[in-house]
Amino acid sequence: MPWGCSPIGPADQWCTIRQEGKQYAVSLWDTDGLTFTPDHPQPVRVVWSQETLTQNHYRRGQRVSETTEQQWLWVTTLDRKIFSGLQVRQLGHDRWKLENNGWNDLTQNWALKHDFLHACKHRPKIVLPSGERQLAPNRGLAAVTLILCLAFALSSAFILLHSKIFRRYGLSYLEVGRQLYRSLWKDPPSIRAPA
Repeated sequence: MPWGCSPIGPADQWCTIRQEGKQYAVSLWDTDGLTFTPDHPQPVRVVWSQETLTQNHYRRGQRVSETTEQQWLWVTTLDRKIFSGLQVRQLGHDRWKLENNGWNDLTQNWALKHDFLHACKHRPKIVLPSGERQLAPNRGLAAVTLILCLAFALSSAFILLHSKIFRRYGLSYLEVGRQLYRSLWKDPPSIRAPA
């Protein structure tokens, strides 16, 4: 299968997958032993997936079934004898889900912005013995990023495992977080010693 072309011939595998209220009609082409690039001749495997996704959406109060076509291309070194084409497809989709649910949530709702990660450009400069000025080592950025990731992981664990309003009322993580934030600004209840 040449790069930049559609797969030729019948699919190597096809199936229907139902998960999370979605139905995928999947056709897979699985080719191994391809050269990655002339500079990096390590052989790779290409799994090409053409998928028809059917899912229900609400439009103007009506439940409507919508179908979309998707194409996915995965380049991997995973052995075909151990990982089938369907497993490579699932790993690729799981990775995409991780990207959306993890990093996207951190950037959209937890202030982990692109500029934040590249703030190292604005570090102070130190003067070397040679007289040359150089950016100071940036150890704080890694610490702040790790603290932010820990806060995200702990908050997510608390919401999933302990939050009653999440379980009972089905509020989103974001709304539970807003409620927790608002609760920090209330005066604590007065506690009096028993008389």
